[in-house]
Amino acid sequence: MIRKRRTISITSGKGGVGKSSIVSNMAYMLSSMGQLTYIFDADLSLGNIDVMFGMVPKFNVRDLIEGKKHITDIVAEGPFGIKIIPATSGVAELSHLSMEERQILVSSFRELPDYDFLIVDTSAGLSSNVVYFNAISDDIFIVVTPDPASLTDSYAVIKALRGKTGQKNFNIIMNLVKDENEALEMFRKILTVADKFLDVYLDFFGYIPADGNISAATKRQKLWAEHFPRTSATAALARICDRLVM
Repeated sequence: MIRKRRTISITSGKGGVGKSSIVSNMAYMLSSMGQLTYIFDADLSLGNIDVMFGMVPKFNVRDLIEGKKHITDIVAEGPFGIKIIPATSGVAELSHLSMEERQILVSSFRELPDYDFLIVDTSAGLSSNVVYFNAISDDIFIVVTPDPASLTDSYAVIKALRGKTGQKNFNIIMNLVKDENEALEMFRKILTVADKFLDVYLDFFGYIPADGNISAATKRQKLWAEHFPRTSATAALARICDRLVM
């Protein structure tokens, strides 16, 4: 079977928009669809993907960058066949990698066994790491909520990534919305401004409604897509994943 080896970044203008929750549950859903999926926790100094899965990895990306371990040594075996490349927590110097350190990471990714998806969970905002990890991805996904600050910051991220990476295509996932109507309304607000001032193409890739089951599962370090398979958020994420594997 030929694997796609497709790298997608999930990023956001501000924190607290549910980005890592989407990444974790997306990986679960893709895995359940037979897609071999890695998560790279690219919030290198404040990683939390291991927490989402209730894991305590033995090694992390710092061991790789310092040359102590090979990429296959630090990959943590998560549940459901998901493979996780863990970040550190509280190691400030990793928040801005040198070019040499970035090259170590990228060359290491090439040494991974075949996979279908490598999901890069970036930190929020516009650090040099965020720009770089988006630049090396095949597809960029921006997670946006109806919060006015999220809308403003998402536009700023798109503008900056357009200028610094040359990327023109951005996929928008609206999160924590009431319904599809609100999701489309929020998307149109970003689209209107982007069409006026930026040379970009924005794709409304899907939305995830606000759902009490999400917070209930997250507090228990459980995946909502697994524990609440019939909830509205899970159905919405399934539609997003269906588009990904098409």
